[in-house]
Amino acid sequence: MLSQNLTGNLIPEAVAVSNEDISLINKLPNPPLVTMNTEDIYVRRCRLANDQIDSRFGRFHIDDIPRLIELVQGAPVLIGHDRQSLGVARFFGGEVEKRGDTTWAIPKFYFPRAYSQSEDLRIMLDSGIYNEASIAFLYQKPTCNICDEDLRQCPHWPGKTYEGKLCFYWYDGIERVTEGSLVYRGAVQGTGFELEYETEENSTGSHDDEKMNFSGESSGRIIHIKHKGRRYTALLNKAQVR
Repeated sequence: MLSQNLTGNLIPEAVAVSNEDISLINKLPNPPLVTMNTEDIYVRRCRLANDQIDSRFGRFHIDDIPRLIELVQGAPVLIGHDRQSLGVARFFGGEVEKRGDTTWAIPKFYFPRAYSQSEDLRIMLDSGIYNEASIAFLYQKPTCNICDEDLRQCPHWPGKTYEGKLCFYWYDGIERVTEGSLVYRGAVQGTGFELEYETEENSTGSHDDEKMNFSGESSGRIIHIKHKGRRYTALLNKAQVR
């Protein structure tokens, strides 16, 4: 262990993982084999699906949005719906949120910090390079909004207009969410990723101008420390190492 006396600005990390997150993760179906704690994972939020017409002219009922949150628990996060590969993260928790005229299913997802590619994933998400999402699910029947019949048997075509009314179909009988993916374009507008909401429990506060003297463990030019219950990333300059 290398111990150093340092002086410099402390940069708060993005909103920390909460104990409630950990509790939800450890209660998932097929939970982690090793109990997770707040320092083991990254957590982000995903605007995964909503109640608007998608690019295929399908649509979720607004009453099914909470159902999607329920069904997505424990489902994997994939890259580009590639089901020949394994997940890079896993869904848990989340909320239904009304934003304007749109109702969203916004689950959370977590991925382990210790994974060799986790920093790459975090950077690509937080920088906005990975910025849209898509949901994969199973349902019983595509119901035509024009005649309320099974779209596969009725005369109407999604995307066409009948007597001034756009034809689309309802996803009726939602059975399962198989996965959610990071994609180059989502089927509905507005999908994407967010940081955790800041709460009293996980708030890092605002300490950009705070200067402190402390001892910490260093690995290269960046160290991660705790001070008064808060986590910080410290960027080291050569002049600060004594």
